[in-house]
Amino acid sequence: MKYNLNLNERAFRAIINKTKRVEIRTITGNTDYSKMNKDDIIIFKNDELDEKIVCKIIEINHYKTVEELLMLEGTRYTTSSTNDYEEAIININKLNGYADAIKIYGLYAIHIEYLYNENHIWSELLDKAKKVQNPRKVSDSIEAGGVAAAILSSNGNIYTGVCIDTACSIGMCAERNALSTMITNGENQIEKVVCIGSKGNIMLPCGVCREFMMQLNKENKNAEILLDFEKEDTIILDKLLPNWWN
Repeated sequence: MKYNLNLNERAFRAIINKTKRVEIRTITGNTDYSKMNKDDIIIFKNDELDEKIVCKIIEINHYKTVEELLMLEGTRYTTSSTNDYEEAIININKLNGYADAIKIYGLYAIHIEYLYNENHIWSELLDKAKKVQNPRKVSDSIEAGGVAAAILSSNGNIYTGVCIDTACSIGMCAERNALSTMITNGENQIEKVVCIGSKGNIMLPCGVCREFMMQLNKENKNAEILLDFEKEDTIILDKLLPNWWN
């Protein structure tokens, strides 16, 4: 399940900087936080910045009072305005409609993991691919990291992989390496793909990787593959496999 929530700029930036890892909410509108579950996705929007960030729910706890929540959750990662317990209680109760709503519904501590910024997704994917690349000799017969890939799944998770080159052609491409981790984690639908060479150049998946992606999930035909980072030019997988056999 995906949820769309608005967030003020201070909290928005704190989540990106990972100094805020718990979002505190009570029911003041149409969103029923009691229906949220682990691994659900929250898309936070900040109107001032005109940006959206995607986060995954790690855990969600319900409390009857602000005092109970802060006593058990602490203030360090729950509020972006203060680390002071008393001040945090005052600030939460001052939020529009919160004081009355908490008496009826209590409030929720939603533990979140920042996944990516929708406005800068290509940059984030590229950075993650670069971080794992590290070209290296694994053994006398194997080298790795000449090529690296980062893949965004339909559930908002990012998987990375590097190519593995062997002396007898039993290695694998970076894309399929990343996809194997994706499959291990129970996913098979791709949203976006970035692949970089040893000089940081943008590359396209080889024919085998294209076929593998398509066989993995037919909806992957709509997956975006980066062509040019500066221009943010992309191409969908379907155009790289016209008149697919299946």
